[in-house]
Amino acid sequence: MKDKKKLILGVILFGSVWGGLEAIVTSSMTGTGTFISRSVVLALVSLLVLSYARFVLPRMGSTLAIGLIAAGFKFLGLPTLFMCQLAGVIGQAIVLEIFFSMAQNRGWLHKALPLAGLVVAASYVNSLSFSFSQAYLFQNHWWLDRGVNGLFQWSFVTGSAAALASVLGFAVALWLSKISLTRFERFIEVHHAAFASGTIAVSACFWVAGALLIRV
Repeated sequence: MKDKKKLILGVILFGSVWGGLEAIVTSSMTGTGTFISRSVVLALVSLLVLSYARFVLPRMGSTLAIGLIAAGFKFLGLPTLFMCQLAGVIGQAIVLEIFFSMAQNRGWLHKALPLAGLVVAASYVNSLSFSFSQAYLFQNHWWLDRGVNGLFQWSFVTGSAAALASVLGFAVALWLSKISLTRFERFIEVHHAAFASGTIAVSACFWVAGALLIRV
């Protein structure tokens, strides 16, 4: 399969999986008291999907492209659109694109410890950029009312839990890549049509599930 076609199908597949899982987690954890913060669960899910996706598609820009596809799920909730959720997905994709590209340039993409360290750093950067942008860029009163100290507190309390979840998600993705990446890439190369049709089918399922859940 040509690299361009593989990249396009891979971006659609992983973007749809991430967006669909975001919709499932958000819907299932809305309005219920849970021991684990929804942000933490979303961090685990996003790092699992995006890390594995980067192993499959080691191209600069692929993580950001996947994030843009996933962000499209938020528009399924129109006319009610929560800008914080949209900004959260795109912002995380931008941050991880930068950090994954740094790792790739340094040859760390398959080195567990250096990449895990970058994942932790990316998680804190994401928490800080999200909370402060919501407060002072988007003028979101729910965040603005916290003040600078409250934003830092949220970023480092919830952010620390999210960082731990991110490392766990990355570790699972790394393990999955070691046991399945070669076979997955071989499948893509040998069974072009099956990969293309499978991508369309799986993506469609997640988009339908997302549409149903977001509108509930």
